[in-house]
Amino acid sequence: MKLSEGSRVGEVASATSLMLSSKAAIYQLAKWIAILSIVVMFLSLMTGVIVRYVLSTNLGWVAEVPNLFFPWLTMSAIVAAAARNEHIGIDLIVDHLPVIARRPVIFATNALAVIAFGMIAYRGLNVIEIAGGQRLPITGIAMSWAYWAVVAGFATLAVVSLINVGLLLTGHEEHTASQVPHGEEAL
Repeated sequence: MKLSEGSRVGEVASATSLMLSSKAAIYQLAKWIAILSIVVMFLSLMTGVIVRYVLSTNLGWVAEVPNLFFPWLTMSAIVAAAARNEHIGIDLIVDHLPVIARRPVIFATNALAVIAFGMIAYRGLNVIEIAGGQRLPITGIAMSWAYWAVVAGFATLAVVSLINVGLLLTGHEEHTASQVPHGEEAL
């Protein structure tokens, strides 16, 4: 049974829509993890400052909170930027390539990114295993909590790059353009 041209187009559009929705969901999740990390760090540090000046004492656990949440803030910001194609890139070279050469370069870059990010995430599991025995001195929280941010972040970056590959294969071009205005467009 052959599919009609219309049903093939519909399937491609459906797949493209799913991939774009997935990238939007990844962006939203990463954004909210970053916001939560900032809020938790701010509130804990502010609490420490208030307690120090009002009660003339020190809350030791306050110093450990950034150790736990800063890696989550960093990785979630990187993932959010990648999900919206706002990451650091050398678009100058790609923009000056002939149109026929852009797609293979973008495809190869994203395919390599899937492999590299996937390997980093996988190797990060070894670090978590080692760090799982290390605990912060005051709260007793395992340091692996912070290292999970790196594993989760790089695994998600691999997924974003894989989605970019899928978008290229479905013929979707928009994902290659950054959503950040450059030059005079930004004014």
